Amino acid sequence: MSVVLEDSMEVDVPHWLDIIEDEEQEQFLAACMKKIEGKANVEDKETLKAEVKKLNARAMDARMALHDLSEELPTGLDKVMEVAQQTVAAFESLDAARKKLAAAGS
Repeated sequence: MSVVLEDSMEVDVPHWLDIIEDEEQEQFLAACMKKIEGKANVEDKETLKAEVKKLNARAMDARMALHDLSEELPTGLDKVMEVAQQTVAAFESLDAARKKLAAAGS
């Protein structure tokens, strides 16, 4: 829509319907983005759950390795610190992943 101000001088004036349509389009796009983010959050949660499960298995393996090593003492005494550090690292990774999953859940 245009308005003639002077001789052959036209200025574009936005029509109120155009403004409403723009607002509706923005609302539609915002709703679409929320849906996309929601799906991404669900996928992230599933990925985090899988990672927690994998890290849990590693931590249990490390724990069993340390347990088995402790039963064989004093044989393998030189490996105790290395296996213990691996066990601690495995459980720290598991704890961090669980906290991340809990944060994603809320």
